[in-house]
Amino acid sequence: MIHCLAFDLGASGGKFIAGGYDGRELTSCEVHRFENSMVGIGPSLYWDYRMIWGQYLEGIGKALVRFPGLSSVAADSFCNDFLLISSDGEPVAPMHAYRDPRMQKNEEAIYDIMSRQELYTMSGNQIAPFSTLMQLAAMRLEGRGGLLDDADSLLFLPDLLTYYLTGARHTERSIASVTQMYDHKAKDWSGEVLGRFGIDRRLFAPFIDAGGIAGMTTPDIQSAIGAVRPLKVCAAAQHDTASAFAASLADEDTLVVSSGTWMLVGCEVKAPVITDFGFRYNIANEGGLDGRHRLIKNLMGNWILQGIQREFQNEGLEWDYGALAEAAGRLTPNRWLFDVDLPCFYAPGGMREKVRSVCMQAHGSAPETPPEFMASVCESLAFKTRWAMEKLETLTGRRFSRINIIGGGSRGLYTAQLVADVCGLPVMCGPSEASALGNILYQLVASGELSGIDEGRGLIRKSTPFTQIEPGAGSIAGSADRAGRAGSIAGSADRAATAYARFLEIFGL
Repeated sequence: MIHCLAFDLGASGGKFIAGGYDGRELTSCEVHRFENSMVGIGPSLYWDYRMIWGQYLEGIGKALVRFPGLSSVAADSFCNDFLLISSDGEPVAPMHAYRDPRMQKNEEAIYDIMSRQELYTMSGNQIAPFSTLMQLAAMRLEGRGGLLDDADSLLFLPDLLTYYLTGARHTERSIASVTQMYDHKAKDWSGEVLGRFGIDRRLFAPFIDAGGIAGMTTPDIQSAIGAVRPLKVCAAAQHDTASAFAASLADEDTLVVSSGTWMLVGCEVKAPVITDFGFRYNIANEGGLDGRHRLIKNLMGNWILQGIQREFQNEGLEWDYGALAEAAGRLTPNRWLFDVDLPCFYAPGGMREKVRSVCMQAHGSAPETPPEFMASVCESLAFKTRWAMEKLETLTGRRFSRINIIGGGSRGLYTAQLVADVCGLPVMCGPSEASALGNILYQLVASGELSGIDEGRGLIRKSTPFTQIEPGAGSIAGSADRAGRAGSIAGSADRAATAYARFLEIFGL
């Protein structure tokens, strides 16, 4: 039995999943978990990377206690955020978080240097304020470019953790591919983009592909984690979405929805698809292993609901997802649909008031109670998922026949039922720990245990339970009659189509 440890870091928390493989079946268990959040200092938002590093060591140490023969470890996380370090590894500046307001403040000045369409044509990435390029360009515009000139290296967060473990500096390719600075055709950094924005290529460490070995733990690290021998450090697909897709049911007929803080609606393609249509609807091209690419439409996702939950909890109200979902399923549906991707939802704070304001403007009324907010957000996510699916179908010429919801959001069967009803397609839910499992698959590839991701996906299908949800099967309350009395979209495809048309009309989509 070989054991691998995946560290999967998200915007709201980090978790360590140990995977065991005996040549036939993959088993997994959680070893450690901790909360993570952006830290506000004045107007700026940062990551506490020192805390994250300490938790990384703690998680590895706990895994070694349970699995003394642990073979390897790898990290994946959200993309775009980085630390600038000196030649001796010291930080040159704090690690800003991707929702920091400096990018939006400088957005138009950045696009005066290179237009949105030119950037999309060169990188294929979505136009968004959070990319690595936007962060670096904002630094130059705010007079902080000297930090770039003084730094020896720029390391993305998972690459930074790998460097701390091994002393080796690499840039994993999947996380580089979403920076707005990567040229998919050249499979290298775009000299044109770097030149226009005054970014020196020397900042970037040599590329390493997912499924490679980054190095071995140093003696100091072995002592810190209690290891009796060096531990192999692998390169997973360090962009968490890339690792999640590796553990998905992705094929020609399947739309994949990676549901977490973001809701990423996408499909797998063999090569980038960079067109005027893709630019118009801001559909991202992201890189992966073995020439696999993802077309992704980013939706704001559970970020909105997480903000609302936090506000209610700060007032002393409990937030029980199951009970709230059941109550939401009994409400009259589609009363407060809104576009989850309106710019007001991007920054943290005041989520209830933001939702209420948008709904008052669109409908003349707004949610007040926790079940009403849940219904409003989850229904709106379902309708925006259908919109994104239709745009991907147009771009690829495909017609999807099923949806696979992966990630933590796959546990939310209420939202999954809404997605099935609105899209009119069966939904397969799982795996909930897709990023961690994909991370483990890449480690097994690096160790020679698996031939590639196709074999890994077969292993996931065999080893992981999935929940199938059919459209029109009823609300989360479990009663089609109750759903029908409430006028649920689950009871009527015509009603769903009418509501969808109204949704598109109200928000001009």
